[in-house]
Amino acid sequence: MKVLLLTGLGALFFAYYWDDNFDPASLQGARVLLTGANAGVGEELAYHYARLGSHLVLTAHTEALLQKAWWLTLVVSTLGGRDKWIT
Repeated sequence: MKVLLLTGLGALFFAYYWDDNFDPASLQGARVLLTGANAGVGEELAYHYARLGSHLVLTAHTEALLQKAWWLTLVVSTLGGRDKWIT
């Protein structure tokens, strides 16, 4: 019981003093390798990184789905076609 209480108090202390200093501008121009970019979490991450201005390398199992995801990331990005796709 004491271990659980101390763990909870430690977690609360850590959460209270957590300093979130994430800067989205730090991802502009960054090179990002995304696996499984044709669906699910990988696809959504590709869209978010494209919006932030990152250079993307997308991988997937099938070329057709990968090209679809690649074209959609080009639509939401401002990269001007500098992304790469690999099957």
